[in-house]
Order: sequence, then structure tokens, then C-alpha cells
Amino acid sequence: MDVTGMLFSEYREPTLSVNFQKVVRPSSTIRDSFTYKIEKPSDPICWKIADGKLLEVPQRNIGILFDSESYIIQWAFDLRSEDQLLLNEQLVYHWTGQNAKKGASPLPPGIDESVPVERVVQWSEPFLFFQNFVRGVFTFIGCDEDFDENACHLMLIRGEIVQEIHLYEVPCERASLRSRASFMLILPGEKSFIYWHGTQTSLEHRKNIVAVLQPEKVLRKWKHNWAGFNVTEIEQGVETEAFLSAVPGDERRNPPSERKIADFSSKLFYLNSITGTFLATEVEYSLRSANVAPFPFLQSHLYTALQPALFLLDNHTDIWLWKGQKNVINDADYTRDLASAEELAEKYVTLKHQTIDEKVALHHVFAGEEPIGFKNAFPFWQDK
Repeated sequence: MDVTGMLFSEYREPTLSVNFQKVVRPSSTIRDSFTYKIEKPSDPICWKIADGKLLEVPQRNIGILFDSESYIIQWAFDLRSEDQLLLNEQLVYHWTGQNAKKGASPLPPGIDESVPVERVVQWSEPFLFFQNFVRGVFTFIGCDEDFDENACHLMLIRGEIVQEIHLYEVPCERASLRSRASFMLILPGEKSFIYWHGTQTSLEHRKNIVAVLQPEKVLRKWKHNWAGFNVTEIEQGVETEAFLSAVPGDERRNPPSERKIADFSSKLFYLNSITGTFLATEVEYSLRSANVAPFPFLQSHLYTALQPALFLLDNHTDIWLWKGQKNVINDADYTRDLASAEELAEKYVTLKHQTIDEKVALHHVFAGEEPIGFKNAFPFWQDK
């Protein structure tokens, strides 16, 4: 297999289908009469699903989600084409948190059954989902009624376009931190919102969060006890005692990286011969843009594939061949695919080295035995 196409694959602007219409980002260029941009979106209306019933979320809480719950979210908006053709549309999302129970839900009152309902799962939302939340999206661990506003909360800040930046709570421990990311620590004991920046984050990225988006403004209105919290910024390797006490753990799980901006986006390929021919299919990031994406892929991409699976992860100077199972026997198809994957990986590493003129290492890794360097290429990792 020719690896040139893998390494030099062209960027494709993400598109969505809304009621059979092709939709792109508001910032994108429309190149044909069949493509539309969203204009004048209404404020979203949100309902929480509780025991098969819908409970409307107060306006000031819209955008605050919990990963053990599911929600129905409705927008109305205009779609405009290159020819200035205007369409009035509605869209309903059925959003499910990563730890929520799966199930059906009734439609909110007043919504016609012909209105499209899109099911989305936390961490895999399309760009349109975040674009329509003007105040941003904040997803906390657990359920609304169990939320402890006096506890510490560590929020991963994800997204490369300001209008799509969102905050997801992760376990409040050192292993959750990433050198290529920024985090917000909500520290009620110190009455502080602390922005923590990894050593490989850019100044522009930090500015977009702290100066432009200012997510603490939403949180101050959501929880009255947080209204007077101050805002501080710190960098990886020079944390305060208050931060280190609130985010415990072994520093060796996430040592400070070289102070060098990481200006690359990872690539992930699913390797298989399901069609009868061995292929490397590139996994696409739902929020991809022309900007560098530090964490485009998820652990679930690997573990939800039909096992034993094979994936190639290109993390710039580290190429990882991930194998979903160890010591697979009596499976001729997998044995053949594994041999093809290992040959492909060697060719890929050779071409990558020639292209970037840096040392490129190939690593073989098995499911359940992933080293820290591999785990830290993902925004969040839960040991299996």
C-alpha cells in the first residue's frame, strides 16, 4: 500500500446534513449553490430527560450539562446559500452524556414529528452543536442533583475555534493534565478559577480562552457562591501549592514537557481488510478545522471497533501501532492483517522521517498495556 496518500491527505472542511441540506460553518466559504450557512440562530431551548419525561432547563442554565444525564436541545435558524436562497429550519439534538443510560425520549411539545432529531454522544459532537451555544458548553461529571459546588472541579478546555470551545470535567488528578491543553480548576476553598496552561500550548490559544471566551462569566451566573471568585493563570511546572493540593497524583504520570509549541495535529488510521482488501481508513475529527488540533481522537475510537482491531496513530515523531488483542491465535485473517499493518507502519515511519527530517520512532502497543506517552495523545484516558 502507498503510504504517501496517508501522510499527505488533504484537509476537508466538515459538513453536516440538516433536513437533507448540506451545511458548513458560518466562517466557511460557500463554493456551490447546494451548500448553506446558518444565520440568525435562535437561543436554544433545552429539556433534561428524567424517567422518560422532559423537564425544561431554565434559560440561565442552558449549556450546563452533566455526563450522567441526557438532554433534548432545540434551535431554529435560517440557512443561506451562495445564491442568497433563504430557508427556515429547525434542528433537535438528543444529547447523551458518556455515563448516561441509553434510552428513548418523547419530543418536546409543539415540535412537529417531521423535524429531524440528531443523536449525539458526549465527546463526539459536531461543530454545529457548539456553534449554537453562544455562552459555551460546560459538562460536569455526575448528575445535576448530586453536584457539589463546594468541591474542586477540573475542566479540560477543548476546541480550536472560539465559537466551538467547550469545557468537560475530568477526574481532579495529575494524570488528567496534558501538556498540549489548558484546563480550568474551580477551587471554591480559595474562591478561585485557576487557568492551567500546558507547556506546549500557544499564546493565541490561551488568549482565546482567558481574554475572548472568558468561561468563568457563565459559571459565576450559574452558581451564586462562585460570583466573587477571582481569576488566575499558571503554567505547567510552576504550579501553586493550592493547585497541587487540589490536583493530587504522581508527577511522573504527567511530567512537564519541553517548552515548545506543538504545531501538529495527530492522524489516526483504522487498518482492516473487512472489504476483502487491506485498507487504512483515516478517522475524521468532527471539529476539524485549518487550525492545529491537539486531541482530535478518543479512546473510544480504538475500543469500540470490532476486535481484534488495528490502528496506526501518527503523533508527529512517535508512530504507534495499536493492537486490540494480544496473542491472537487461530485467526488467519487477523494474522494476515497484522503482517500487512506492521509492513505499512515501517513504510510510514520511513516516509515521515524523510519528510520532517527528524528522528521518528515506531512503537507497538497492546490494548490494556498502553504507556503514558500513548495515553497522553488523547484528551482523556480511562484504564480498562
